[in-house]
Amino acid sequence: MINPAAAKKVVIVGAGIAGLSTAFLIRQIGRLKGHEPSITILESKSTPGGSTRTDIVDGYTCEWGPNGFLDNEPATLELIKMLGIEDRLVKADEASARRYIYHGGKMREVAMNPLKFLFSNILPVSAKLRVGMEYFIPANRSDGDETVYSFGERRLGKGFARFLLDPMVSGIFAGDIRELSLQAVFPNMYSMERQYGGLFKALMAKKRESRKTGVKSGGPSGPGAVLHTFKNGMGELTADLASRFSSEIKLSSKALSALRRNDSFIVKTENDTIETDNLILACPSYEAAAIIADMDKPTADKLDSIPYAPVDVVCHGFPEKSIEQDIRGFGVLVPRHEGIRSLGCLWSDSIFPGQAPDGFHILRTIMGGAHDYRIADETDNSVDQIAFNDMKTILGVRGKPGFRKIFRHPKGIAQYNMGHLDKIAAADNMEKNLPGLYFTGASYRGVSVNGSVKDAFRVAEKFWDMAR
Repeated sequence: MINPAAAKKVVIVGAGIAGLSTAFLIRQIGRLKGHEPSITILESKSTPGGSTRTDIVDGYTCEWGPNGFLDNEPATLELIKMLGIEDRLVKADEASARRYIYHGGKMREVAMNPLKFLFSNILPVSAKLRVGMEYFIPANRSDGDETVYSFGERRLGKGFARFLLDPMVSGIFAGDIRELSLQAVFPNMYSMERQYGGLFKALMAKKRESRKTGVKSGGPSGPGAVLHTFKNGMGELTADLASRFSSEIKLSSKALSALRRNDSFIVKTENDTIETDNLILACPSYEAAAIIADMDKPTADKLDSIPYAPVDVVCHGFPEKSIEQDIRGFGVLVPRHEGIRSLGCLWSDSIFPGQAPDGFHILRTIMGGAHDYRIADETDNSVDQIAFNDMKTILGVRGKPGFRKIFRHPKGIAQYNMGHLDKIAAADNMEKNLPGLYFTGASYRGVSVNGSVKDAFRVAEKFWDMAR
């Protein structure tokens, strides 16, 4: 039995992908159960969507944040199916399987095939041999956490950690592998070592299993994951969700604090005071910390200590003939020791053809991250020039870009550093002690669209379980 009183009113703080997905799922599950709570979504900015937004300007598709999602997370595909927008999905072009590292002053393709990797020039021979020794490295069976760098160096060697792992992780998390928690950012790798004894052993075991079952297996990222977007970019997803809550979203309404009063929460905003039965904090952890400070200062302090790395996105449009390098592929990542300030560059119209006008390319250069907090102090013009100079060095671009657009995120991506799981545990404990309170979003269990949507399902299901 559903207790209608327990699910009567819901306030969600944050109208990004996490908050909007959670609102939609709570409503949809509720309708199936015959109950529909009153939902209010508070958004501090003047536009919903968070960083999952798209601007299409002069024929160029410019993403504020994520440029797609991998189809290895069932939750995101299920959400899209529930929204009825599967026909809007676009798969990444096959050319996007080609990925590059800029190393030693050259772009070098990252070979995914083990044999091709062995004969590639991306690592010194000694480093490749050390990678091959991973099979014989004893497993770490302890329960303790370690940094991503420690894991990579221990299992695959210093060369792999420096030349490949560092830029790959920077490209995903904009993070520092010497600080990031393995269990928090790559829980599958952590599990594979403990279950199978090593990465190669795990891959071999999974292949044997797939031959028996006929089900495809894969590595830590899942079986043959393919990147997807929408016909008009990732902003279609949040725009569709937001359109379903047009009367429930209060824009330019920043939640300041919350108190517990009997079985309710009293939420104070810049313009109003709202009483609600349920409070879902789908905002960044530092905003959540300020809101809960009067209810649980120790937990607020822990959430406030989650660091964020600045991320700037510079979109440049060039005529095809202005780019010297062949950019049929996903893009290029840059290790930190190469003297290039940019983290890398995505070749958006190669990944998703049609994201640039005919005869032109759009280069999406990513800057900042945990290695470069000072990028936030640069002017827009400076960031634009740094990105251009870096791509001139790496890709041999000639002439000035005919199109440019810059998105700046001073607190761009939460950093799941060592100790992150303890902070999540504190939030979980507060949820347990204060029924009706929930934490969700990219600050906690996954920085990607997939991570946010998966956690939205967790919160929505827990919400209705608690309402029984």
